[in-house]
Amino acid sequence: MVKLQQNQGAGGPSSSLGIMRFFDVETGGPKLSPQFVVGLSVAFVILIMVLRITIFKS
Repeated sequence: MVKLQQNQGAGGPSSSLGIMRFFDVETGGPKLSPQFVVGLSVAFVILIMVLRITIFKS
């Protein structure tokens, strides 16, 4: 039978600790702000709507 030890501290699960270490690592590549990504997405949607209205009339 496995005996559990008491008073080991208030640590989180080991899987959550590994996830935090993974996302703290700086990697190479382009640095994009969230505002830029949202703005680009909105512009793309507007472009598709304009093309659908003007060229691909349905």
